[in-house]
Amino acid sequence: MYGQAPALFGYGTTDPDGHRLPSTYVVIDLETTGLADDDRIVEIAMARVEDGVVVDEWATLIDPGRDPGPTYLHHISADMVLGAPTFAQMAPEILARLDGAVVVAHHAPFEERFLAYEFARAGVATPVIPALCTLRLARAVLACPNYKLSTCCEISGITLYDAHTALGDVRATAMLLPRLLAQSPEITYPVPAAVLPRQRTGATPRTRVTNLRKGTGGWMRSLLTKLPYSMADHDPVGAQPYLDALADALIDGRLTGRKTRHLGRLAGRAGMGASQVAALHRRFLDGLRDAAMAQPSLSADEQRQLVAVARLLDLPDYFADLVTVPVQAGAARATGPRVWCSPAVPAQVRRRIGQAGYRLATNLTRGLATVVVADGDTDDPRVRRARELGLSELAVGELDRLLPAVPADRPEAALLPAPAAPAGWYTDPTGRHYYRYWDGRAWTAQVSPGDGTRTSDPLG
Repeated sequence: MYGQAPALFGYGTTDPDGHRLPSTYVVIDLETTGLADDDRIVEIAMARVEDGVVVDEWATLIDPGRDPGPTYLHHISADMVLGAPTFAQMAPEILARLDGAVVVAHHAPFEERFLAYEFARAGVATPVIPALCTLRLARAVLACPNYKLSTCCEISGITLYDAHTALGDVRATAMLLPRLLAQSPEITYPVPAAVLPRQRTGATPRTRVTNLRKGTGGWMRSLLTKLPYSMADHDPVGAQPYLDALADALIDGRLTGRKTRHLGRLAGRAGMGASQVAALHRRFLDGLRDAAMAQPSLSADEQRQLVAVARLLDLPDYFADLVTVPVQAGAARATGPRVWCSPAVPAQVRRRIGQAGYRLATNLTRGLATVVVADGDTDDPRVRRARELGLSELAVGELDRLLPAVPADRPEAALLPAPAAPAGWYTDPTGRHYYRYWDGRAWTAQVSPGDGTRTSDPLG
């Protein structure tokens, strides 16, 4: 960078004639290759704050096109930015997140200078954006020996984690902001909210995990807290490699720092945030649930193993709905689609479901045909889990409307429609053709009277 940076921010003041803007802020922090005019951005993090609450986070490493600078300070090495997006590729994403908001940073002129030059390099022209500098604001309302971010946080009772990472400093500034605003006069801005250019994002962001500590919450909780929590706009192209690595990491029933750091690198290279990684953990556990439920019963030992894995992923209650069922010697394994009923589903409904050829499931799994829910069970934790698994849900009243009329003298005769294959012509292993259909009570087969010319495919 050379010469005077173009003006990018219009800073808030107490001027009564300025623009009064909604309390929507985007806190921003940069890590750079240095402080000189030719230095570049190497990481950017942003947090959206609405009415004093952080509602969104976003962060990415940036390939600066040169060495990353003081690695000892920001802990960003050359291999971490190798293959990361450039600022020009991320500029549309950054503009979209700044659109219509007040930009906030601690010592904001630093961020302004670097952003202005990077936008200019990318050929992006922007109007002046309203901005607020928490360093200036702190000088006006706090009594501090100095006004470094760490000192302002300490005076305000805020714990600063991961200093000198863009995301760590953004989180601290976002917590500091509402406390400073509460002590300051009304702030106005010399410019209105900016309408910024909209472009298509050209690459996937890259997140990073630093300073992992097992602590009292475990390795996985540490990993999730180090990631921006909401990168959900981005397709996790690395989902399958992450799931494969997760299976390898848990094969011995243990998580270590080395394993967790490897998972963090995979998540970061795929541009994932905490919400995406947590969703993959739930997907992984759902796969374990499906495999366990494919067996005739769930033993207490199998349940303990499932719970142990869920605890390692910081989801200790994920299998709380599972019920162990001992295997009965000599018991025949039932066939047919499985249906789960909520606790208050009447016994007569369960009998009719079983008589219709369905299996009544003890536990929830994604392989269920449906779940039948009684009116009083809509908020039952297991019903909520069924919704998390994406299962179809049928109220008892809706199910009853599908059942055939019940003869007055035979209430047990009301049965469900056939759940299996359609009626049609089939061929048995001996080559004999038969027509198979459901008569409302059982499957009925009629042998073909012909000379074997019937097709073995169902006729509908």
